[in-house]
Amino acid sequence: MFSLKVVTPNSTFYEDQVDMAIFKTTLGDRAILNGHIPIVAGIKEGKLRIKKDGGPFKTADIGNGFVTVNSDTETVILTESAAWRENEV
Repeated sequence: MFSLKVVTPNSTFYEDQVDMAIFKTTLGDRAILNGHIPIVAGIKEGKLRIKKDGGPFKTADIGNGFVTVNSDTETVILTESAAWRENEV
């Protein structure tokens, strides 16, 4: 598991330990797992899929932004907007 934080201009939308996060970058889809190499990338508007504790994916819609993954496997997504899809709250 690794730390995932999703931040919008107004608040912290999501913060927890997760198994996987999938989102669209400017270079294509990216999946982050524990132990991922450090990166900084631009994010395109689209879906953010989060998997936690081996359960089903939860899906949110996110806006454009940036992602950073550091060497401690802390992932921070800075995005213009974020909202859970219906039935995902």
